[in-house]
Amino acid sequence: MLFLAVSLGFYAENLREGILHKKEVKTQMNSLISDLQTDILLFDSVLDRNDYSIQMADSLIEILHSDITNTPSAYFTARSVTANLGYYYTNSKSFDQMKSSGLLRYIKPKNLLDSIGTYYVSFQWLANQTDLVKLKLDEIHKGNKLLFDGYVFQQMMNVGLTTFGGERLIINRPSVNPILLSKEFKDINAVSLNYHYYSSTIKFYKRTAVVQRNLAIRLIELIKNEYSFD
Repeated sequence: MLFLAVSLGFYAENLREGILHKKEVKTQMNSLISDLQTDILLFDSVLDRNDYSIQMADSLIEILHSDITNTPSAYFTARSVTANLGYYYTNSKSFDQMKSSGLLRYIKPKNLLDSIGTYYVSFQWLANQTDLVKLKLDEIHKGNKLLFDGYVFQQMMNVGLTTFGGERLIINRPSVNPILLSKEFKDINAVSLNYHYYSSTIKFYKRTAVVQRNLAIRLIELIKNEYSFD
């Protein structure tokens, strides 16, 4: 009888802890959905800004190739590129809390747990690409001194940051026809190559981000299918 009572006690305690953990997991999963929705909003805003940055980079390359006399457009596109670059990050607060508390092992079914893990691990690939984008951006900054007058850039950036939050930043076009500091082919080509490699890198960056955004949407669907929220 004593053995049976002890066994029933253990069973009741394990059942109570199981119910408690299921409630905690459900609460955290609801928070995880909010985190994923925040990620999607960031993806959408940054994708728009980076699309514009790509468009400006490609336009500048064409101007430097075919019409270097169009200096207002050259200055405008060159400065618009770097003014509109954005980076992709994740809000992993809920996932980190579940990981540190050991709640991840209570997530069922296994394919849902695997999908959550895949989503957050995949951000390491985006982080690696972010580092490469920053490197290409640094090369643009260093190379621009060959062609562009810094004072003209300064005047163009006299804008109010009223669109902060992910929207495109539309800078001022030059009020005059500024000069290019060099018309040497090697200098023009060096700047053009910097923007070319930047544009190509951003396009790969965007492709990875679109995949990650779609993973977030799919993950929200999987969570909602498994857990019911009021």
